[in-house]
Amino acid sequence: MNTVIVGQGAIGLLCYHRLSQAENNKQGDDLVSLWPSTPATRIDYSFNEMNGVTKRFPLTIADKPSLTCADVIIVCVKSYQATDALKTIHQFIADDAIIILTHNGLGTLEEINPPLKPSQCLLALLLTQGAKKIAPYHVEHTGMGHSDLGIISGKLSAIKQKQLLACLNKSLKQLNWQENIQQAQWKKLAINCVINPISALNNTENGQINQKPYQEMTKDIISEIVAVAAKEGVTLKVSLLRQLVYNVAESTAKNTSSMRADVLNQRRTEIDYINGYIHRLGEKHQLTTTINTQLWLAVKALENKYLP
Repeated sequence: MNTVIVGQGAIGLLCYHRLSQAENNKQGDDLVSLWPSTPATRIDYSFNEMNGVTKRFPLTIADKPSLTCADVIIVCVKSYQATDALKTIHQFIADDAIIILTHNGLGTLEEINPPLKPSQCLLALLLTQGAKKIAPYHVEHTGMGHSDLGIISGKLSAIKQKQLLACLNKSLKQLNWQENIQQAQWKKLAINCVINPISALNNTENGQINQKPYQEMTKDIISEIVAVAAKEGVTLKVSLLRQLVYNVAESTAKNTSSMRADVLNQRRTEIDYINGYIHRLGEKHQLTTTINTQLWLAVKALENKYLP
């Protein structure tokens, strides 16, 4: 399947690397190219494996014909960039293209405009792998993990689903097909609502979240999420989400969360689509989301100190 990766951040380069270096792609069976969010004339990139080995690889930059011929388009940009990214490329995308979004948080689906064509299928890819951008077109793989994939809107034939899973499993590994991707999205959202803002505001590694000072806050964050999710027709359990948060914080104990990295590098964060999303749904359903709202406002205040 011909694939275009949109975005050259850490996750974009990670996906590009894994897909382009898969055995079937190295043999020329499939074409993988990168559509950067800013003009690029690069012909190579650097990739650090988890074992410390760093190598340079050729880079194929996508053009408009590449988008038109693409069977799969994976949009690897921040949540607040997704809508604009799709607006930029939607006129070039084939009517039967499979479009995959992979970003933190929820709320971008409501923003997508113009809407996708009825024949185009939109999917969500939830990655738990870690990647760190060291420099432009230089990424380090910092952590393994599983991935979840499922349909957000549209339909996917059994044949195309099989082809897509075969293609992605050869590269991303540990890929699970989720018939109810919404449930998986909410679980990941809950994890992000805890780990991201706490680590960003306190400048701590992920593992610190499991320490006693943050336990009560973690419980309150999750309790608010469960209440809001129920109003949205999603059933979640506080005990299960707390265990998920603990497990992720433990398995990525030495990692820097994406939000902490954004703050340290004085970039816009995805807080509006994480705790901010819970705040907006709370207002919609007339539910109090005190802790999520406080975290949202605190990170926004932090951003305002360095953003123009």
